[in-house]
Amino acid sequence: MLSCIACVEMFPQVDTHAEEGPGKVMIEEAPNVVTEDGLRGLLTEGYLIEVVCKEGAEKRHNSWYGSWVIRAVAADGHDDKMLVTSRSVLKLRDFKTIVGLVSFLADMGCTTASIPLEEGGRERHTVPGQPTGTQNRATPVKGS
Repeated sequence: MLSCIACVEMFPQVDTHAEEGPGKVMIEEAPNVVTEDGLRGLLTEGYLIEVVCKEGAEKRHNSWYGSWVIRAVAADGHDDKMLVTSRSVLKLRDFKTIVGLVSFLADMGCTTASIPLEEGGRERHTVPGQPTGTQNRATPVKGS
């Protein structure tokens, strides 16, 4: 799955052609990505937030640093989309501190946060009140 992360970072800038609707062309060319607003919509459809550790975390003074990205994953695990910074520039949203990551999860509606500290680690989060099986829990992903 980390190879998928590398592929998304290499997408070129895409012109969205306003006459076709914002993001329409990008969605057709890169259906495996989502913006922050799009993620909010997917959460209402029952998607989960998966935190993926790209670079192992290390403690410097009183803070933890590393590299984490976010995936939106369907409850059945078959559909996933990587969080990008915007519709016009397909660059992965990369979190460098645990504080920033936890703030993002809280803004998305998560009431708990479980952060993988080792490279390749993954943790899934549900948003309370959304249509998924286990509410308000971080669930480890098998094989992480």
